[in-house]
Amino acid sequence: MRRHMVCVALSTTLAASGCATTQNEQALEVEPTSQNSRLMRLAADLEKQGATGTAIALYEQAASAPGAPASAFVGLGDIYMRAGYIEQAIKSYQAALSRSPSYGPALVGLGWAMVRSGDAEAGIRTLAEGAQSVNTSQAYNRLGVAQTFAGQIQPAMDTFSRARSLAPDDPDISLNIALAAALADDSATALTSVQELATSPNISLHHKRNIIMVYGLLGRADETRALQLTGLSTEEVNKLLATARSIRARPTVAARAEALGSMNG
Repeated sequence: MRRHMVCVALSTTLAASGCATTQNEQALEVEPTSQNSRLMRLAADLEKQGATGTAIALYEQAASAPGAPASAFVGLGDIYMRAGYIEQAIKSYQAALSRSPSYGPALVGLGWAMVRSGDAEAGIRTLAEGAQSVNTSQAYNRLGVAQTFAGQIQPAMDTFSRARSLAPDDPDISLNIALAAALADDSATALTSVQELATSPNISLHHKRNIIMVYGLLGRADETRALQLTGLSTEEVNKLLATARSIRARPTVAARAEALGSMNG
């Protein structure tokens, strides 16, 4: 997922273990022991119940067990990321890679953590390797978000296209395509990607906020009224549009992308 930016921004899928492994990666990765598995399942359940501190402690226990597999460190890194402990997450993903140097989920997790820490260049490079390894829509979506924040709009569009080929019906990917295109003032691509979603009965409030942002970034604020997106107050819509106007006023695509990315700070 999912991580939602403070106001609204690109959608990233940061699920519990990052992404699925390929068969080759599974062959390289040592299977968790039954104790590891129990601890990680219990930790995941506790996190869902809101007991994040206890869940982190259990993930730490699983990762500190003798012979702990790379997946245990990825699980620990993922919960650190969800809790906002980026430095600890980086160390956990690096520990996973020390055990399995080409373990795709660890590369994806580390790359995203590097991006969040401000090292976009290294993060994108690591994410690209990880996405190619795991070959999932979530990994490519994450890479596309990182490229967008770095102002690399065309590479991001290519990456999102790859993600959408793996998950054609994922609304987050469609919205990320629309947001990236809107940053570059490509209204045709942005609107094509977003208009069908605007009429879907299944989109969340987060999706609706992103839709409003797309229209605002394109300078089409007046058209948002006709969308009739329920669940958002007039005040919230106005704030979103004001933010979009502020971003749109930036002089370059890179500056607009940086401004949007800073909302994830």
